[in-house]
Amino acid sequence: MLKWESYRKGYVRIRFWGKAPERFLNLCAYHKIPVWNLVSRDGAYEMNMTLEGFRRIRGICRKSHVKIKILGKYGLPFFFYRNKKRKAFFLGFFLGLGLLFLLSRHIWNIHVEGNVYNSTQSILNYLEELDVRHGILKKDLDCAYIAARMREQFPDITWVSAKISGSRLILEIKENGAPKETEEADNTPLDMTAQSDGVIVSMVTRQGTPLKKQGDTCTAGEILISGRLDIKNDSGETVGYEYTQADGDVYIQYDLEYYQEFSMDYEKTVYTGEKRKGVLLRLGDYYVRLKRKSKWENYDTVTELKQIKLTENFHLPVYYGRIVDYAYEKKTFTYSEEEAKEKAGENLNRLLESLEEKGVQISGNHVKIGIQDKTCTASGTLTVIEKNEQKILTEILEQPTERNTQEHE
Repeated sequence: MLKWESYRKGYVRIRFWGKAPERFLNLCAYHKIPVWNLVSRDGAYEMNMTLEGFRRIRGICRKSHVKIKILGKYGLPFFFYRNKKRKAFFLGFFLGLGLLFLLSRHIWNIHVEGNVYNSTQSILNYLEELDVRHGILKKDLDCAYIAARMREQFPDITWVSAKISGSRLILEIKENGAPKETEEADNTPLDMTAQSDGVIVSMVTRQGTPLKKQGDTCTAGEILISGRLDIKNDSGETVGYEYTQADGDVYIQYDLEYYQEFSMDYEKTVYTGEKRKGVLLRLGDYYVRLKRKSKWENYDTVTELKQIKLTENFHLPVYYGRIVDYAYEKKTFTYSEEEAKEKAGENLNRLLESLEEKGVQISGNHVKIGIQDKTCTASGTLTVIEKNEQKILTEILEQPTERNTQEHE
């Protein structure tokens, strides 16, 4: 703080020598003239002194019989004096201060913290609907209103704090778990039907009337569990129907045909190592490429762009980066028998992995790989067990009419 005050008011660095330099320093201390950075150099002393103190040392110099030489003048008063003819500089300086003052009245960074289940972008999009965006005036912001509306819009947010810090709007959020989706109960009657031909290897009915059992064969579209429940009387006659959604765990085993072939000859891209670099600029939807056209017939272009942002979430529609062309040639190669069989095996394994990711169990693999006439062929069947999920609407039947019987004696 003392250093800034000295620079603001101005100070000088002086050299003094004479018969009694110690007396000179004592008199400066007695008259409370601040000095600092005192050093002894070549039989004399050098030190800094405030501009106000320098104006008061004439009598002290006579009493102590010392001579003084000014080595340097520093601070704002001297700076303005040296540059008093540079009007453009001062005009730009004060315009800059005015611009800084105007910009400080706006919000330039919206910071969101504490959010887990609601993305920052979704929160920023909702703030846009409230006319809260980067560049808004601070006086137009109502932090209490913003917090209340956010709690209404996002039910899983239990607490919101909105506050202004400098040119930042800080939103602190606390959430209460993932948002719960409410679904209306759907009581539409449904039948569970077989989605493929096969054999039922496991069947557990939770809801509905089972029409098949474990070990039975089924055809695609055949009803396995009916959504219609027959209501019978003591005589075993059907007197009515009730309907529900058929539900259960049904697993069907069936054979899946597999066939794939590919040529032993294949074309591969080989990069030559030649490349040509350039600069890419993007402003909105307009691009500027600073690069010469590549001389090669075949090449790949790789573009890397970075977006300019002023603050954490305030991105400008301005991008910069580089663009590089890589030359390549297409060459023909031939798989060896081992490579071809390995490639066919990899293709089959990718299919098996994708089936397993869908919950399909592989109970048998009867695929064989062969090579003939420059062609590698993989063919056969896969025995799989898949959980049945297919359902259709239940046919609604007319309720049977009641029969009243009278006995005559």
